[in-house]
Amino acid sequence: MDLTREQSKFLQHVAELIRKAPDYGLIVTAGELYRTSEQQALYIKNGRSKTMSSQHLKRLAIDLNFFQESPDGSLKLTYDGDNVRQLGVYWESLDPAVNRWGGNWSSFKDAPHFERRESADSQSKSASSSLVSGYSTLSGSTPAAPVRGAKLLGDTVGPHCTNAPFDVETVQRLLNLNVNRFDLVEPLKSDGKIGEKTLSAICAFQKVVLAQPAPEGIIRPGDATLMALSGAIPNGFNEAVLALLYLNAADSAVSTFTPIIKDVMERYGINTPLRQLHFLSQVGHESGELRYQQELASGAAYEGRRDLGNTQPGDGPRYKGRGLIQLTGRANYSKYSEYCRSHGRPLDVVAEPGRLAADVNLCADAAGWFWEDRGLNALADRDDLEAITHRINGGLNGLDERRRLSIRARTLLAA
Repeated sequence: MDLTREQSKFLQHVAELIRKAPDYGLIVTAGELYRTSEQQALYIKNGRSKTMSSQHLKRLAIDLNFFQESPDGSLKLTYDGDNVRQLGVYWESLDPAVNRWGGNWSSFKDAPHFERRESADSQSKSASSSLVSGYSTLSGSTPAAPVRGAKLLGDTVGPHCTNAPFDVETVQRLLNLNVNRFDLVEPLKSDGKIGEKTLSAICAFQKVVLAQPAPEGIIRPGDATLMALSGAIPNGFNEAVLALLYLNAADSAVSTFTPIIKDVMERYGINTPLRQLHFLSQVGHESGELRYQQELASGAAYEGRRDLGNTQPGDGPRYKGRGLIQLTGRANYSKYSEYCRSHGRPLDVVAEPGRLAADVNLCADAAGWFWEDRGLNALADRDDLEAITHRINGGLNGLDERRRLSIRARTLLAA
């Protein structure tokens, strides 16, 4: 991918980031995008930077300012806290192979800084493109036979490799699933950080399972080591699959929601790999990969939205998005309540809207009901990601993240 296209993709992701910021209660203003080499040299002289290889020189980095609104209405500049960190996680999730947030740097923290590293992009994008076209049921071509786990990595993991955090965590989780096949003294910590224990485990796996006499300790997208590791992924939907799909989710959330989501998918006919991959990718985006059971924004933006049934004062905040697919508006809360009562469950989330977030079973069930009510199984059967997104979102917000999750779910479920 040439530099101009890299810059274009970078700006598209910046736009996604800015649109996402209000969901975390953040107001964004722009800082610095482009630097000349003379400016960068001056920054080094003044101690503000340490390298002449800054992505700012290529228009592939931007510094942003974040503000939070105080109770008195004033704005406070902030570069710390969970909200900013979650936005950093979101940035890296848009393209795990190449997007980097300065707040995750080990040498020094630069929370305002968001960049794209173009060097590994062609390979990772080619892999993703191949996956999408190879599995598309809309192209008119014969789909390639799916191979479980074949597309889990965006780039290389091992000594002197790219070692993107999502890729490293994927390898760590796969190695833990293979504990009975080689000598892994204790389970690896799935933290996305490359270290001696992870590197040693890769070499041990290659030596014992692949019979490599002198293993190099490197795993490449789609190579023999990845395929051997992926053989331990259990078939169907299960906790291991959900943990590998939602790398941003806490292990406790994955453990809690796995049986609940499985039950919901059975109840609402989400019963094929294709339906499940689309349901899980949409749930993953809408819930921040199980981190949020209600939207972070106040809901004031929905006040007076008659298209959502918000006809009474306070309806906007009262009926803001809740559930794994965020149910929004008095009309949807009323319709879901009526559905529950018609199926023998005396539930009124119009009177108690907070239950949709507080009760994990309702949180997931409301997502399944919405999926069925909007006829989304039919769109999933057509493998139409954009149509599903539009019907849930009313637009295509977060489409890149939904697509990333759908590609990952597809290879995990071998759909």
